[in-house]
Amino acid sequence: MVNILAEHGIRQLDRVDAVKILVGGLPQHPQAPLNYQIVYSLEGVLDYYTTLSWVLRNAKRTQVKALSEREAVQFAAPIGTLEAFHTAGGLSTMAFRYEGKIPTMEYKTLRYPGHAQIMEAIRDLGLLEQEPIDVKGVKVAPRDVAVAAMGPRLTMPESKDLVALRVIVSGTKGGKPKTLEWELVDRYDEAHGISAMERTTGYSLSITGLMQVRGQVTALGVRTPDEAMPAEPYIAELKKRGINIRTISS
Repeated sequence: MVNILAEHGIRQLDRVDAVKILVGGLPQHPQAPLNYQIVYSLEGVLDYYTTLSWVLRNAKRTQVKALSEREAVQFAAPIGTLEAFHTAGGLSTMAFRYEGKIPTMEYKTLRYPGHAQIMEAIRDLGLLEQEPIDVKGVKVAPRDVAVAAMGPRLTMPESKDLVALRVIVSGTKGGKPKTLEWELVDRYDEAHGISAMERTTGYSLSITGLMQVRGQVTALGVRTPDEAMPAEPYIAELKKRGINIRTISS
């Protein structure tokens, strides 16, 4: 979804100076110490926290450390202040396709403040390593212990989630500075018992399939969704399902 929105912005500008993608799955009511709950694979989350992230800096593709360059991001109440930091994988192929064309491009994950500092300490202590170590004569991967210990504590079936995202594309149009920005806050569907993460990922996937069947996707060959999907009808289909992407500036 966020990549499709970013590509939509890129196509509307004559020159693009920067692309910033912010997205996170969060509990509606955070609980210490991590203020986080599992909304999909914990293994996947830990991969994002331990893998270098591709970004564009001065139009050159480079890698930065996960959980780094933390910044405060404001959303409307009751969410308030979140923190954003680098994580791996979010840009998919965009950093490769736009190298040499767009000066700055980055993807950051959103969490409640303080989460990244704790996870950085856990990571830097080696507790997320996958290489087995000897513990009293037994080979154990620290990551396996971390998942086994944290998993049950971060699994909160009664806790409702939300998804917050913001995509900002800035540059020029007709010789004038222009910024395009989209925002979404989606919450757990109480009526149907569907999480916000399920809604924003599952519905998005089903829409791409539906639009292909309808012949609305005309790109041929192997393409990423951001390359192939026409954004306006895609956004309209999301709205039909109660996922309302808001345009902040245009």
